[in-house]
Amino acid sequence: MQSLNREARRLYVLLLAGFAVFGILFTIIGAALPQIIRTFHWSYTLTGVVLAASAVGYFLSTFFCGFLVQRFPPRRVLVAGLLLIAVCMLFFMRWPSPWLNLVLNLMVGLGQGTIEVVTNLEVIHMERKGQSRLMNLMHAAFSVGAIVGPAAVGILVGAGLRGTVVFLAAAGPLVLMALLFGTTRFPRIAQEDEHGQKQGLGLLRSPILLLLTLFLLLYVGAELGVSTWVSEYFVKVLSTAASTGAYSVSLFWMGLFAGRLGVSVLYRGTRQEYLVLGLSVLSAAALGFVLLVSSTTAVAVGVFLTGLGMSALYPLVMAMVGRFFKSGFAVGTASTGGGLGSFTFPFLMAVVSEGIGLRGGFWFYFGLTLILVILSLVIVAVTRRAPAARP
Repeated sequence: MQSLNREARRLYVLLLAGFAVFGILFTIIGAALPQIIRTFHWSYTLTGVVLAASAVGYFLSTFFCGFLVQRFPPRRVLVAGLLLIAVCMLFFMRWPSPWLNLVLNLMVGLGQGTIEVVTNLEVIHMERKGQSRLMNLMHAAFSVGAIVGPAAVGILVGAGLRGTVVFLAAAGPLVLMALLFGTTRFPRIAQEDEHGQKQGLGLLRSPILLLLTLFLLLYVGAELGVSTWVSEYFVKVLSTAASTGAYSVSLFWMGLFAGRLGVSVLYRGTRQEYLVLGLSVLSAAALGFVLLVSSTTAVAVGVFLTGLGMSALYPLVMAMVGRFFKSGFAVGTASTGGGLGSFTFPFLMAVVSEGIGLRGGFWFYFGLTLILVILSLVIVAVTRRAPAARP
C-alpha cells in the first residue's frame, strides 16, 4: 500500500474491512447448514434451492453493476448494496418458510454483487501495472471474515444456541460499513480505459475475457460448493458433531487465507497465469485426497490443503482481468461468471447428493477441479502473446 496516496490508502483500508464483512456473510449460511436442515426439516434439494437464491441475486447484480458503475458513483452503488443486505439479515432464517427465506437470500445476493464489483474495480485501478499484490491482500481480508463467521457459528452451536443468531448480529457491522463508505471519497487512481469503456458488449468477443469468465464460473462453483457443504460432509459422512462441521468451514478458509496472504506478500511478478495453473493442480490433488481417506484428522488436513490450492485463484484471475481490460464492464462480466457458478453448481450438488449421496456430490466437485487444471493450461497458452491494457 506504500504506492498509494493518503486518500487512496484510507479507501483501501476501508475496502479491506468491507471485504472481511463480505467474507463473514459468504460462509455463515454454510456453517449453520446442518442445524438449519435439522431444525426446519428441509430436504437437500429444497435447501439447495434456498441457497441458490443468493447466487441468482449475485449473478444478476454483478452483471448489471458492470453498467451501473459507469453511470453512477461507485460509492452510491456500494452503500445501497450494504443497506439492502443489512435489512435482509434482520429477518433471514427467523421463520421456517423456505420461500420467505428464498426471497430474502435473493436480496442478499443482490447486495453482495455490488460489494464484489465495486471493490474489485477500485482495487484494479489502485494496482501497479500488471501486479496483483493489492488484489490478493483484499481477498485475504475476505478469507479472514470467512474464517471468523463459521467459527462464530461453531461457538454458538457448541454453547447450545441457534447458529442462525449470527445472521441477526451481522446487520450491525453492515450498517456501520455503509455509513463509513457513505462519508469516504472514492478517488479514481487511474482513468478507466477508454477503449474498454467504448467497447462495452464488444468485449464479449475477446477470447481472454471469455476464458477468464469461464474459469471463474467453474472455480466459484467449486469453492462455494466445498465451503457450503463441507460442514454437512463432516456430520453426515464422518459422523461428527454439528459444531465440528462448522469449524471445518473455518479450516477450509484458513487455507484460502494462508494462500492469498502468501501470494500477496511473496509474489511480485506479472504472469499470474502460471500461479493459477500450479494452484489448480494443488486443489484437485487435495480434494481427491479428501475423498480417498476416512480419518477425520486426514480429511481436515485435506480440506485445509484444498483451501490452500483454491486460495489465490479468484484474485489472480481478477487481476488478469485488470491487466488486460481496465473496464467496469469487464470486471462485471468476469464477476458474473462467478455468480453463475455460485448458483448453478451448489444446486447441482444438492440434486446429485439427493440421488447418490453426499460423497458422490463431492466427487462431482473433484471433477470440476480437474476441468480447472485443463482450462488453466489453455489460459497460459492464450495469454502468452496477448498485449496488456494501457496503464
